[in-house]
Amino acid sequence: MNLRVFEFYGFICFFPIWVFRSNLEIDSIISNLIFFFIIPLIFHHYIFKFLIKKFFHLFIFWISFISFYGFDQNLGLWNIYSKGTLFLNLSSPYYFAFFNIILSLSLIFIFIKLTKYNGVKILLSSIVVIFFSNLLDQNKFYSNFPKKKIIGKENLKKYDNSKKIVIIFDEMSGLNSEDSKVKNGKAVDDFILNFFKKNNFDIYHNAYSLFRDTDKSLSSLLNFVTNQKNFNINNNFMEKSPNYFIEKNLKKNQYFDLDVHQNIIVTQSMYINFCNHKKVIICNQFNPYNKKLEFLDGFKNTPLSRNISYFRNNGSVISYFVWRMLLEYRFIDSFLDPGGEKATINYIFDNMVNDIQENKNSTLFYSHILVPHIPFTYDENCNFDGNRSINYNRLSVRDKRLQHNLEKKCTILFLEIFFKKLKKLKKFDEFEIIVFSDHDSRIVNSKKISNKVIFMHKRKKSTQPIINYKDNSINEIIKKISD
Repeated sequence: MNLRVFEFYGFICFFPIWVFRSNLEIDSIISNLIFFFIIPLIFHHYIFKFLIKKFFHLFIFWISFISFYGFDQNLGLWNIYSKGTLFLNLSSPYYFAFFNIILSLSLIFIFIKLTKYNGVKILLSSIVVIFFSNLLDQNKFYSNFPKKKIIGKENLKKYDNSKKIVIIFDEMSGLNSEDSKVKNGKAVDDFILNFFKKNNFDIYHNAYSLFRDTDKSLSSLLNFVTNQKNFNINNNFMEKSPNYFIEKNLKKNQYFDLDVHQNIIVTQSMYINFCNHKKVIICNQFNPYNKKLEFLDGFKNTPLSRNISYFRNNGSVISYFVWRMLLEYRFIDSFLDPGGEKATINYIFDNMVNDIQENKNSTLFYSHILVPHIPFTYDENCNFDGNRSINYNRLSVRDKRLQHNLEKKCTILFLEIFFKKLKKLKKFDEFEIIVFSDHDSRIVNSKKISNKVIFMHKRKKSTQPIINYKDNSINEIIKKISD
């Protein structure tokens, strides 16, 4: 191999296409190019003469490594490499990914060893094809995030008597749940109970979810399925989204179909897309590329956090390991879902307040928020603490429950700020408000454990809360109050 071919090989493998897709300022583009491209390319240049004559096997290993890096960076191999295998049972996707990296490097090394320069030419040709295919691929551009304003869908007719706010918290256990049995459980339950009583919400003390998976729970609820058997027979509500920045699309939504729901405004995570319904006029999807994001105190809102988060969002195995290592040693916090969404919870609620102010013809403000979903992030003052986000698997079940209860309390405190802003604008009493969770904390995911969740309902201009102690599924409750 001559030097020019070797340098071209490095150029193709190291060039970071993702940098130009990430809505970065020019200074960030330059700094990322220096770190991810120029420095590795300089090192690559000088390694040629050093290894090829004296350490030929190390030279082959280097070619193997940059070949894998080139494939990984342009294909985004994490979703493949982090999955388990039939013959290997490991406890973490990082262990699976590491095993698959070693396996891939070994196979590439053996291939080059056996085929020599012809093998290098085959690998280079393959990477060039994949590189240009990735270069032309528009799927990972930040511009593919759903547009906020969906043009041409607004119905100007007013429905003032049926305005509704629906807030779905993700992975929040309910009153009298398994998480209520640890030391701080009763105190947190009482805090939540008193908060909703004070705001005249009807309280469903023993509400439970039919499913422990968000997609099954919400798709069945929004389509008024009230038992698991019927859902399993007719489970055709979800589909994989073709959009890189959305996991799944909800295909059918009978709740949005109701006549009283017009000019719907959605706030959603990157997991389920509710915005493709014909009545939705505004779609607020959490977007880590949004430069206007405002974070809780304690969050490392730095260029390094932003750039490494965008690097990881590209989907490569190497980016996940770099991101995780810097997160572990507390150099960064993650902008990505769900951690980034938890860090911006007040910003999300503020956007909802603005939408309520500005859209008088909307009757449904629907939000699914990945809070208090793991990773754990809140400290005792409800500031952001990234140290807690990396320790989940090291905690005992008891400590996980204690921290989850703290996350629940903080979630309600953030909700209280939101309510206060609505009251200040004299909007609070205008709305029927429903607050619930899709499933419990899943700290121990077993059929033997009750899937208790919160479900609170404020009737419009309610003056007296009602406490319901019956066992009711959230699907049954939604159907009942929607009829």
